[in-house]
Amino acid sequence: MNRKIHILLIFCVLSLIIIGTSCSSKKKMMKTNLRSFTATRLIQEVENNAFDFDNFQAKMSVKIETNDKSFNVKGQLRMKKDSIIWTSISLPLGLEVIRVKIEPDSVFFLNRNDKTYLCEDIRLFNDISFLNASIEFIQSVLVGNVIDLDENGNYKVEIDNGQYNLLISKKKKSLWIDPQLFKITKYYLKENIDGKHKIELQYADFEKVNDKYIPTKIILNIHGEYNLKAVISYSNIIVGDTIDFNFNVPKKYERIYK
Repeated sequence: MNRKIHILLIFCVLSLIIIGTSCSSKKKMMKTNLRSFTATRLIQEVENNAFDFDNFQAKMSVKIETNDKSFNVKGQLRMKKDSIIWTSISLPLGLEVIRVKIEPDSVFFLNRNDKTYLCEDIRLFNDISFLNASIEFIQSVLVGNVIDLDENGNYKVEIDNGQYNLLISKKKKSLWIDPQLFKITKYYLKENIDGKHKIELQYADFEKVNDKYIPTKIILNIHGEYNLKAVISYSNIIVGDTIDFNFNVPKKYERIYK
């Protein structure tokens, strides 16, 4: 994989890993008679059902398709709320090829395949997408929580296929919300300037964890200069335990730049 594919892989993994629990039960979406909600009340309901955590870790399997490549990888995700996101990506046989750590102001990327590493400002994500990313924003995406919404914003609520559709026209953003769980099931964002860049996240297979529902399957589509599709599945979830965020760069590794 070339460097741009590596960076896309980082963005994909860090935008999709969602937590679950081994002792939870899956919740299937069901159509129901929908109550009337204002946009403000709907956003409040989604925020009331947001998932919260201190420490989190999980295993995952990921299928990725880019413009000209398709491959499967496995990985681990570890997070400390508002502090650290750490992930390790391995080939199916278990050999680690990529390790990533994100802190509030920095991104660290270790490539074991070609013995290189990268250390950049977190604004690196702004260069590979049109998102104004922060660690809080990324973690909200990772746990399926509401993303960058203002209760006093100019929004419109519609009904679409048995779900609430929250329209944010000025930002060219739409959210689909399950009427029973008040969890986001689909997130669509179009870039403001030329409309050529689009991101679509689909959240599915919700499970109950500590009285809150979270998605355990996500489909990501990124459309732009580089197209990317990813499907991620999760297992072996642990919430609350002390976590190691080891990230040591071997002396022989060469530093690269974006």
